Amino acid sequence: MPDEIFRKDNGYAVRYKLLRNGKRQILNVILPGDIVGLPGSFYERAVYSVTAITDLRMNVCSLESYVQLCYRHPQYGLALSWFAVQEAATYAEHVIDVGRRTPIERLSHFLLELHARLQAVGRADKTRFTLPFSQEVIADVLGLSVPHLNRMMQQLRSEKLISDSERVVEFLDADAMQTLAHYQPQALAPIPLPARSI
Repeated sequence: MPDEIFRKDNGYAVRYKLLRNGKRQILNVILPGDIVGLPGSFYERAVYSVTAITDLRMNVCSLESYVQLCYRHPQYGLALSWFAVQEAATYAEHVIDVGRRTPIERLSHFLLELHARLQAVGRADKTRFTLPFSQEVIADVLGLSVPHLNRMMQQLRSEKLISDSERVVEFLDADAMQTLAHYQPQALAPIPLPARSI
């Protein structure tokens, strides 16, 4: 619904745009803890679509209720701003992916970003994670065909940068992966505490 905001507690989804020629561009993957409804809830009509990849468990809040909550407790609006900034930074990297990074750099960057996001919500180990998305989904995130994606995965394996089995990906040389992908881990600054009155 375009007039609701969801906080996803469990499960995986994707935010995408379907083009007139039937091609799909996935704009972002949605992980546990993410907010669904940004920026779509702030427009009169839905600008993107969201589809579940697995079963989902979500908390739902109407946009009107959320706005009223922010008037009473501004810190909730501030928190949403922080989510929006993080989302914008992720989109910026995805624009760079499809505009300037080579396919192998794109895939490397996506795997590193996905690992960092999953680790932040307790869904990944230090160097390993379970890939929650199919090759078709990853290909649509990266703007690649599935056969091309398979070749890039094989290249990462042959260069001993990753190993993968049963959808579990392990980084064998994370530093080399980061160099290849031009990946710089980003930590969002914490929301500052209000200034104390003197």
